[in-house]
Order: sequence, then structure tokens, then C-alpha cells
Amino acid sequence: MLAVFTSKRNKMATVIGLDIGGTKIAAARVTDGVAENIITTPTPATQGPEKILDAAAGLAAQLGHGPIGVSSAGLIDPFKGTVQFATSQLTGWKGTDVAGGLSARLGAEVSVLNDVQAHALGEYLHGVGRGHESMLLVAPGTGIGGGVILNGRLLLGAHFAAGHVGHVDSHGAEGVACTCGRDGHAEAIASGFGIERAYEERVGMHLTGRDISQEDSAVAREILATAGRTFGRLIGGLVNVFDPGLVVTAGSVMKAGKVWEQAFREGFDASCMELLQDTPIVSGTLENAALVGAAAWVSERKNYEVQ
Repeated sequence: MLAVFTSKRNKMATVIGLDIGGTKIAAARVTDGVAENIITTPTPATQGPEKILDAAAGLAAQLGHGPIGVSSAGLIDPFKGTVQFATSQLTGWKGTDVAGGLSARLGAEVSVLNDVQAHALGEYLHGVGRGHESMLLVAPGTGIGGGVILNGRLLLGAHFAAGHVGHVDSHGAEGVACTCGRDGHAEAIASGFGIERAYEERVGMHLTGRDISQEDSAVAREILATAGRTFGRLIGGLVNVFDPGLVVTAGSVMKAGKVWEQAFREGFDASCMELLQDTPIVSGTLENAALVGAAAWVSERKNYEVQ
């Protein structure tokens, strides 16, 4: 029987949510978990942090005034609103004071959270995770991100890096370079990037993950099966560690097809302890979950002690 958690959170006033990603920036007015008046603009990803903040502020300004909650790529200090680490996807993003930069431009209170942590918080508060005390969200896309809810609270970690589930060591990934600069991690072979790289190394031609999932060849099936099995074992291991009430999945790789799906289930069953194998694994249901979670963090952060 699943433990059901009754939240005592109050309804929220309208907040402007911002989601800063590698290819686009989105903004919306968010009230009680509903994102409305959504607008977007391409991210000037290679032009440096000031241009990115200019674009984000310009978008938010179109939606009026009020507190702002930001979902951002990178490893974020959610109390200072600064970027502690970022990949080269956003040029110069590491070290950026997102909260200070946007507050100076807009004259508003600004709160910032990592994008996948925001996604998890949004799904937990207003999506399929509502009513549960604990939840694990895992999102395999270009990389593999995640978020953990325990006892009704988003797990942040001592360095605010909790949820980087793709960087767990994985059998079969030994010596394979990961996007984080290390090797041997699940993300190196089970992410969209990992699938595309493996195919290119084997065939000598680059295809998108979607094209690989639709290709009827022995090589494509083998790569997808390896990725699916690795991802399943990753989820099984995380369930063994956290014992969540449910697992929520999101991300483009979840649509990789039957070969991947069967291997994913096989990997999960092989890794997850018998007692926990009935843990529900469900798809996320909340549209614009990162925007919703970012908006929620404006009030949620006040319930957390600064670490």
C-alpha cells in the first residue's frame, strides 16, 4: 500500500515563471500550478550571460510585474540564485548571478532553481506526484536529469547537486566519457547523447536519437537495448536507495520504442529488490512542469533553511 501525503501548502499568488534552457527561454504567468500566457524566445546561448539575462528579462517584462521564479540549466545555488557549474551549452553561464541580474533588470524578487529539480517540484506539487509523500523523477533526454522528493520536501543536497542521477557508475560504461568530464556513468550510454554517439561510432554516420529508434537494423536494436537496460538498472538501483512512493519519467528517450522499453523493464526487474518491484513507474502529466516548479519555488524556498 502506498503512503499518501496530505500537503498543507497554501494556494499561491500569481508568479512569473521563467525557464532558461539551451535552445529557448520560456515565460508564463503561473497561478496555483497552471501556466498561462506562455511566450518563448530563442536562447542567445553563445553570446554570454548578459545577453541571456537580457533575453529572459525582456520576456518576463511582457507578462507584467510580480515575483519571478526561474528554472535554469546548470547546477544552481537555490538560495543565492547563482550558477555553480554549467556545461558549454550556455557560454560563460558558470558563475552567473541569475537572481541578481534579473532582479536588477526587472526590479522584482527572483528565486532560481535547477531546471530538473524545478520539473520534479512542479510534477510533485501539481502533477502525477500530488498526494504522495515521496517521489523520484528521472528524465532521460540529451542527458539524464532527476529530482528526489522525500518526506514532502525536494532533496537539495549539501552542494545543491541532488538529483544528478545520470552520473551514477554503470556496468558497460567503463572508459566511456560522460558529459560531466568523468567516465563510466549511466548517462554516457543511456542518454540521447550516448545513443547517438554509440551509433556514430559503430556506423560512421550521425543520426538523431529519433531516427535511430525508428531504424530497423541489428546495430540500432543493440544500441537501444543496451541503453534501455542500463536505464532500467539505474532506476532499479535508485528505487533500492530511496524507496519512493512512485517513479515519474519524462524526457525524449522515453519514446525510443519497443526494443528500448522491453530492455528498460528487463533492466529494472534485474536490479530492483523484490520487495520494491511493485513501485509504480508512471509518465509525467504536467505540461510546463519546470515553469510551474520554478514559480512554486518562490514560496517553497522560504520553508527551507539556508544550508
